[in-house]
Amino acid sequence: MKKKFLFIIFCTGFAIFSALASSFLGAMDIHWKDLFLSETIESRVFFELRLPRILLGLMVGGSLAWSGALAQGLFRNPIVDPGLIGITAGCALFAAIAIVLGSSIPFLHSIWSVVVFSFVGGVLFSFIIFFFAKSKGRTDVFSMLLSGIAVNAICISAIGVLSYFANEAQLRNLSLWNMGSLGGASWSLLKSFSCFFVLPLLVSPFIAKQLNVFILGEREATHLGISTEILKTIIILLIGVSVGTCISIVGNIGFVGLAVPHIVRLAIGQDYRYLLITTYILGGGLLCFADAICRVIIAPSEIPVGIATALLGAPFFLSLIRKRMHST
Repeated sequence: MKKKFLFIIFCTGFAIFSALASSFLGAMDIHWKDLFLSETIESRVFFELRLPRILLGLMVGGSLAWSGALAQGLFRNPIVDPGLIGITAGCALFAAIAIVLGSSIPFLHSIWSVVVFSFVGGVLFSFIIFFFAKSKGRTDVFSMLLSGIAVNAICISAIGVLSYFANEAQLRNLSLWNMGSLGGASWSLLKSFSCFFVLPLLVSPFIAKQLNVFILGEREATHLGISTEILKTIIILLIGVSVGTCISIVGNIGFVGLAVPHIVRLAIGQDYRYLLITTYILGGGLLCFADAICRVIIAPSEIPVGIATALLGAPFFLSLIRKRMHST
């Protein structure tokens, strides 16, 4: 128990450190004394650009990592993240539709069209996958995983078709969206989607105990009084809404949902009462820290944060596969 609390304190400290480092790192040097002066450019840059970006990084990273922990608990498989069940691909397809066809469809002219359309795509595909996995009143999680793989292939092919017909500007926008970035952060964006970002913090205490029982097996969970069908439905909808919100706002940021739950699980074990909240804290801290690095490494330009998370996460994923092969 002492080890768990020490690790939670460490993750909280790391998230605070990441937020502070991200506050003062960037193309413009900002001193903490500038924050108390309302008329300076530095204070305006901090309060209007960096602070909403930091908060967005903390909440998006936390939500993606939390969704990964839920997906791994649902499938009882450590090599699963929301990207494998097609939700991320659904977001990407609808974002591509908004970017490529936005100039010819009237209601896609708005600057919010990519965000809203991508969010709708993520939620819609989570329902589609859920529908294909449902048979005779029972949801088969392995059918859900296979359906997600098929949906991934369909979405990637459709995005390829849209890319073929896109012009140069649309291709550039599509590529930038796929690389992920926190550059679009603003107070209005945070205000509009804050309810989805705090959702994990609100529901975690109510599903943690059920997940602890569910990982023993569906039959065992049913015998212990858990309604597994309701639990699976709630979890897939939570993943769809949470990932759909994040990806629609910041683009495709991979491997946070895969790597962070593993790190936390190795440190404090499988108890979801601690795993979910710790994963949220560490995921937020890691994405915020990665964004700070991406902003300073070639300043004043910046590297899309999705590239950094992929470069760090892909080797971690390969090491997991290697470790799993040796353990079987």
